[in-house]
Amino acid sequence: MKGLPNRPTATISLMLLSTASCLATMTAAADSPPTDSTGGAGGQLISKEELASRYSGIDARDIADGPFHGLYEIGTGNTVSYVTTDGRFLIKGDIIDLTTKTNVSEEHRAARRATLLASIDPATAIVFSPKDKNRPVKHTITIFTDVDCGYCRAFHRNISDVTALGVEVRYVSYPRTGPKTASWAKAEGVWCAKDRQKALTEAKLGADVPPPVAGCNAPVATEYDLGRRIGVTGTPAVYSAGGVDIGGYLTPKQLIDTLEKLEPQEGSSKRGAGQNP
Repeated sequence: MKGLPNRPTATISLMLLSTASCLATMTAAADSPPTDSTGGAGGQLISKEELASRYSGIDARDIADGPFHGLYEIGTGNTVSYVTTDGRFLIKGDIIDLTTKTNVSEEHRAARRATLLASIDPATAIVFSPKDKNRPVKHTITIFTDVDCGYCRAFHRNISDVTALGVEVRYVSYPRTGPKTASWAKAEGVWCAKDRQKALTEAKLGADVPPPVAGCNAPVATEYDLGRRIGVTGTPAVYSAGGVDIGGYLTPKQLIDTLEKLEPQEGSSKRGAGQNP
């Protein structure tokens, strides 16, 4: 279960060590002293292509100019890290703009999450929209959900109150226990149901879920994999349309207050194409 999010103060750490992701292979690369001042730490500037060629799992397209001179930004999945432009030092941590008081790293992570969330096939999401079709949708959120998760069930009990506030909810599947488990089978049954909204609601009330019909290609594995790439560690995992990690369970009031602060009148009058009638 995932409750209210913790927001620790971001710090900046300069480390000559590897990360736990595909950046794990990135170590201090320079064996010789710096040759000139064109690189980030006084070393020789290398191209993004050369940097990518040194480490498995990284493409030159994953590398962008950093927020200040002498730094490359490397983004893979939900991870943002930094390497000096001489390829020598890895910076693991967040970069804060002290002028604007913004977390530059988190902004870029949110942008990457938004891109990944946009890759979801609208037809595979189970969408609950405001019932008043004459009023525009003010905010859209995506929730990675598990039908057996207690906080997911608590949130869904308030789904009518959430949508009445102008929030459209896109549910995608994330059985925390993983493949070949009871929760996974239930998710496939829900996503293969003729009326997926009804099936999801009943499943979260504890009703038995019929097995998926033969030939149904449930999107559970695809959405589960996407959740792992985005960095989901618990459910419900709630994200704004802009990719901001809102956290876990929120009351309807807490949710709308958070969304209004993040995205005032984000507003889209479009309703989700994945909504069941």
